[in-house]
Amino acid sequence: MILKNLTLKNYRKFKNILIEFPDGITGVLGLNGVGKSTIFEAIAWVLYGSVAARTSTSQIKREGSLPTDPCRVELEFIFEDDNYRIVREMIGKNLIASATATINGKIAATGSEVVSKYIQNKLGMDFKSFFTSIFAKQKELNALSSMNASERRPLILKMLGIDSLDEVIKEIKSDKRNKDSLIEKLNQDLVDEAGKDKIVIYTENINDLEKQKKENLEIIKKLKEKLLNLIKERNVIEKKCKTVKSDFENINKMKENLVEKKTLFERKNKLADEIKNLNDKIENRIKKVKNQKTNLENFKDLDSNIESLNERLNLIKSNIEEYIKQTEQKNTLINKNKEEINELETKKKKIEKIGPEAICPTCERVLADQYNNLITKFEKEKSEKKNDIISFEKDIKSILESKEKIKREEQALLKKDNYYNNQIREKERIETTIKNISNEIDQEKIELISKQKKYNELKELKFDIKEYKNIIEKTNQFYKKYQEVLSTLDNIKETINSFNLDIERKESDKRLITQKIDNFKEKISELKKYEDKIKKEKIIVNNLRILSDVMSNFRTHLISRIRPTLSSYASDFFEQLTDGKYHELELDEDYNLLIYDDGNAYSIERFSGGEEDLANLCLRLAISEVITERAGGVFNFIILDEIFGSQDVFRRHNIIKALSSLSLKFRQIFLITHIEELKNDMENTLIVIEKEDGSSKVKID
Repeated sequence: MILKNLTLKNYRKFKNILIEFPDGITGVLGLNGVGKSTIFEAIAWVLYGSVAARTSTSQIKREGSLPTDPCRVELEFIFEDDNYRIVREMIGKNLIASATATINGKIAATGSEVVSKYIQNKLGMDFKSFFTSIFAKQKELNALSSMNASERRPLILKMLGIDSLDEVIKEIKSDKRNKDSLIEKLNQDLVDEAGKDKIVIYTENINDLEKQKKENLEIIKKLKEKLLNLIKERNVIEKKCKTVKSDFENINKMKENLVEKKTLFERKNKLADEIKNLNDKIENRIKKVKNQKTNLENFKDLDSNIESLNERLNLIKSNIEEYIKQTEQKNTLINKNKEEINELETKKKKIEKIGPEAICPTCERVLADQYNNLITKFEKEKSEKKNDIISFEKDIKSILESKEKIKREEQALLKKDNYYNNQIREKERIETTIKNISNEIDQEKIELISKQKKYNELKELKFDIKEYKNIIEKTNQFYKKYQEVLSTLDNIKETINSFNLDIERKESDKRLITQKIDNFKEKISELKKYEDKIKKEKIIVNNLRILSDVMSNFRTHLISRIRPTLSSYASDFFEQLTDGKYHELELDEDYNLLIYDDGNAYSIERFSGGEEDLANLCLRLAISEVITERAGGVFNFIILDEIFGSQDVFRRHNIIKALSSLSLKFRQIFLITHIEELKNDMENTLIVIEKEDGSSKVKID
């Protein structure tokens, strides 16, 4: 697997960056906390999704980005000669996740979960294995170095994923215990509280119920024999009942005919009375119409009187309107004269104020004698206008007197108009009464014709009351006899129903007994299934025991093979990193790290700190190699995070130089470090810098 480029948008501290990954040793430099490790965490996140994030989903998106801005990571890499492009992003306020995987330009998978599973299948490992195989951290190297053998061994097995076998073995043993518990429970279900076999108990219950069922069948047989005799007796009574019923129906039919004839006869007599009453009503109504028409003669001059009255009222209304108009005109003149008097008074006071020595505002000469003339003139004009006002007020008084006189006449005429309106309503009432009575006469004449016709149809009908009473008496006798037979029939039917109920109850008892027998048989069948299940579960328990032994032996065998394999791979790395100075690195049975020098094995404490660090690094690289091979994948890159620890400049330089010799094994080696001095020892550098706004950028040298 070769990394080509990585695009980050609003991921952690990165707003929008593109990183192209070169071959060889690449240093990823920057201060602590600027986001160096975040770059490679983003690679794991785009491949495996949220499981690869070290925080919650809400903390992945860059702080300060807008809700509408997407959080997006895009990775391009080469794997097994195919070009892969993986895009994973979160959008919207709720950070809805989506992902797409493309191979050689063609979409291979879409959807967040689908892409994660697709990558896991393609690379042959889950996120944990992937991260362990490509990512080596200083704390892991320190742990491998500082731990004693008892601590180092489980750590290496955990890194290799062998501890998962312990979980499998634990689950197998748990399954076996569960199966043993199930077998014990099933065995308990086969016996009752006293320890007696339930199948035997249920079989005895079935035998007792079969005996009860046989006795019940005998009782049902006897009841059915008695019922058969009752049914024969009922059939005889039913035949007799039919004969009596026929006699009753015949006499009752005769009775119904006479009742109908009696009804028609009574109807004929009633019609005769109704015809007489209608004739009387019609005659009375004709007299009423004649009287009302005589009353109408009193209103023959009413229309002409109303017309004359309305003409006079209209004339009075017109005169009143004219009087009102004249009054308004006179008032207008009075108001006008009053305004002019006020103006004259104002002018007079103004002249009096300035005096006879004042200059005339019009001719610009001294007023002198003209002053008295003006005062006299104003007084004269005021007097004339006051006389005019007195004259107008007399005219208004005269007009109002005329108006009041004609208003009195109007009131008298309105009273007369009210009288005429009452006369109109009375006339209309008489006319309506005549019309209603005439309509009633017409309706009653129609009704009279109809009743006369019906009466004529029944005119010849005769009815014998003596014959009618005789038939009624016979009908009652036949009805009584029919009711007696019906009562006898009902009694025997009730007895038959009682026997049927007894038989039904016994049949129900029989069904209940049969159901109980079936229930016991079903329980026996179920218990036999338990017995079969116990046999099968015992086979499974035996298989689980065998599987547990096999898995335990396989774990022991795998562990025995892992140690030599790690030693072999670590030796290859150590030989390359020391330029052939040391040919062999070994993990002994206690997982102590040994270095062979001239064919002799020595404890790692014998060697320099730099050689010790290299040995632990080689062991860590060997662990990555084993995980990669086990997954069946090929990874041509590795990430080493802060592996230099507290080493001096010389040792750092030697480690980088030694790592250069691994170019055939790892095409890309990424060294994450905050040590700026290592920049000159790297083939390539990615410098991560935090900007003023808190986001980070990547500078490639």
